[in-house]
Amino acid sequence: MNRALFPLLVVLVLCGATCQRRPQAPVADADPQCYRAYTASLTDTGTRWEGDPQDPAAWDDLGGRVVPELADKALGGERSRQSCVDFINALRKRGVIK
Repeated sequence: MNRALFPLLVVLVLCGATCQRRPQAPVADADPQCYRAYTASLTDTGTRWEGDPQDPAAWDDLGGRVVPELADKALGGERSRQSCVDFINALRKRGVIK
């Protein structure tokens, strides 16, 4: 009996019947922009406006420098977020995640 089972066992092992084969994980790498930090902190943008509220030049600085700086940071963060969304949607489309 043992002599009859031994060749059968060898055949099963050689055929891979005892091994579970897992498909290789697909290559999934997000756009580098997805990892880019636009501010060092989530609570402070680092942009400051200091000036005398009575001085017209201080208000020009607010509209001419501070607001565009903040807008660039907001748009940069939105581009980064959209890059991550696109990456996640691509993984969903390929069936990697649900």
